[in-house]
Amino acid sequence: MTPKGYFVADGLNQRVVLLDRSLNPVRIAGRDGDGPGEYRFPRRMAPAVDQVLVLDIGAGRVSYLTLDGDFVTSQQVPGNANDVALHSELGLLVAGDAFPDYYLARVTAQGNEAFGRIPDELRTDPEGVFQLPVDLVTVTGNGLIHVLDGDQLALASFDPDGELVSVVFLPREMRARELRLNREAVESFGGPERVLGTEIVTSLRPLPDGRIFARITSEHTIGLVLDPAGLEATPLVFPADREDWLWMQASTVYFDGMDRLVLNEGLKAAGLLTAQVEFVRRSP
Repeated sequence: MTPKGYFVADGLNQRVVLLDRSLNPVRIAGRDGDGPGEYRFPRRMAPAVDQVLVLDIGAGRVSYLTLDGDFVTSQQVPGNANDVALHSELGLLVAGDAFPDYYLARVTAQGNEAFGRIPDELRTDPEGVFQLPVDLVTVTGNGLIHVLDGDQLALASFDPDGELVSVVFLPREMRARELRLNREAVESFGGPERVLGTEIVTSLRPLPDGRIFARITSEHTIGLVLDPAGLEATPLVFPADREDWLWMQASTVYFDGMDRLVLNEGLKAAGLLTAQVEFVRRSP
């Protein structure tokens, strides 16, 4: 999302689609290929101050676009990347498997550096099999770097020096349920030796008020609003009387300010729609 509208990574057609604030298409940028402004499989996008980053996992690189969709430059990324964010001081941060003991790789002109050491309480015993990375990364206005640990369902926050600031776990019952369902799904497909990876949380984005939105579907929950400062995770839920919420399980969700959502209709149809958001005080 930009002040002018929305960017959509169309991985099936190797392109980026620009929409205005009314969700009307205004431009198609890119095509299949390995050259400047071309893509193999654009999968994720991340905002910058006056640019938009496009993570092309098929080409193993990040492309930088202007807010009008013009190609500026690109950078190769190390390892298997799952998400990217741009930090005003640190530059490009890549969530992936480039450094086994760290969440992130910092990409600089001098080379790649490890960043964000995995806390001991979030470490898992290696399975001895290849798994694609599922961690997500974003940066908030105060300069903190936040990583959603996709295996442990916890938000680890770091300062620009790489020091751990806090760890926020998803709500206990939801976390236990989602981890159990994920294990069952992996086993049903033949176990970790046959499954390259599964993703429970599908996006991580900063909100205007300093909190973070994590996209996860659990019963009537569309996602979680995470507060690293208060160490809280608040579910964003549908009204109890809504009967059409099931299709939203496959949708992609974007916050537009603090009062509107933009949803990709997922498997239901190829289109976007908006929904109003209302924050209510929870009972103690």
